[in-house]
Amino acid sequence: MNPSSQFNEEKISSGSLIPTIPANTGRYEVRVKVERSYTTIQPGMFLSHLPTYLPPKWCETVHPEGQRYFHRTSGLCVVTDSCLQEAKVAEQIRFWAEKVEQLAKERDCQIPETAELYLQLSGEDCNYYLVDHATRTIFWLEPCDTAELGLHPTISASHLQLVLETQYWSHVESFCMHRALPEKAINDLILIFTHGLADTLSSALSTFPYESKECEKYLNLLKSSRDQISEGCIITMVARLWGVITYARYETHYGQEQARLSRDTSILVDEVSEVQWTKPILSFVTLRTYEPYLRRLDGLYVDRFVYGCDWDSFMASCIKTWQHIFVASVGLLLLHVFCFFLPLSPSLACVSSGLSSLALMTSVLLIYRHEELDKAGAAPAHDFLQTICSTRFKFQGVALTYAAPKAFFLWSLVTFFSQWAILLCQHLSFHHAAICVAIVLAVLVSFQYATSSVKLTRPALFTKTKDEASMV
Repeated sequence: MNPSSQFNEEKISSGSLIPTIPANTGRYEVRVKVERSYTTIQPGMFLSHLPTYLPPKWCETVHPEGQRYFHRTSGLCVVTDSCLQEAKVAEQIRFWAEKVEQLAKERDCQIPETAELYLQLSGEDCNYYLVDHATRTIFWLEPCDTAELGLHPTISASHLQLVLETQYWSHVESFCMHRALPEKAINDLILIFTHGLADTLSSALSTFPYESKECEKYLNLLKSSRDQISEGCIITMVARLWGVITYARYETHYGQEQARLSRDTSILVDEVSEVQWTKPILSFVTLRTYEPYLRRLDGLYVDRFVYGCDWDSFMASCIKTWQHIFVASVGLLLLHVFCFFLPLSPSLACVSSGLSSLALMTSVLLIYRHEELDKAGAAPAHDFLQTICSTRFKFQGVALTYAAPKAFFLWSLVTFFSQWAILLCQHLSFHHAAICVAIVLAVLVSFQYATSSVKLTRPALFTKTKDEASMV
């Protein structure tokens, strides 16, 4: 054996094999920055393929996104995104590949022929995982804790299998050029999206991760790609969609004792109870404008899972409402000009104009704060909601903030038009003014009673008991 080679192996062997998962490989991180420069083009430079200087039985390929990777074509299939054109790196990958095969024999772990090994150098250590294309899972040669690996918590073995399958599809998406998928993979996906399209069209609370318009686009794309399933560009697309489907199945507890069949259904235990006594107070202070926001926010973040289409719709509705409040507040402020010419209360005018100004400013601040979150999608929405969700009060504070512009505007409106009573008292007798005010209040109460979901309680004297016989 070459003494230098023996020395290198002894140095490499001082490191360790570290289990990892496809999500933690840092594929989209910038590992090194380069500087472009001018060069000289030699005669006939690209008339033939340039030598790659790779180790024997290794091939280089390029992902459709542009990232190159290397795979071994003999024995156990090995893939790596480490640069094997460097002799030192190639020697390290060779050593660790042999180390994994040796450990498998020592631990009597039979690696299937359909398995694939991923290696990633990390200093003197080497990150690794194995995938099995037959069972669509990833595995290791040692017991691994899901928390240490960065995997999601589960409730059963079949639930854990969904988590591992999600990681498997992430691997296939990243290394898609050297192995074809079976035609069944795309056919099953077409059936899933067909059902998902029907589900989203017939139910507003479907748990399918895409809305109907996206489903139609993906269905057309999958059907037109069915005959090209061996192409890497199609494989990475199919793997990405399968990854979304399997993760959605994990979140909805697909195949478990209690599955989530509706988006607004919570199936997880909430360890901290939400404070309730503050809700009626906030509802009264905001003239009940905070309640719809609270319901929507709670519905968007059921069991800490967010649907991107629901979030986009909610944000669009919020921004539109804040814009309308801004315009209405400007109009109400302009009406305060008449306060200089009419015998009105200066104090009430100041309060009303101040409330209108607050409605205007809070609406502008909310629009400015959330304009980047409009149509942000599921991932940014989840991060945002996770940050603003209180442990004790959940989304009560956020709902109060979102409702502030409308609440300030309504209180300003009430204060401004309450001066109408002052004008009546100055031009009419107290008796006639009281009658006018009572009529207006009666009309407002009737309007509220007819349009509100909360009805006034009726005395028992006027409540008739339903005859069960007449209901047959």
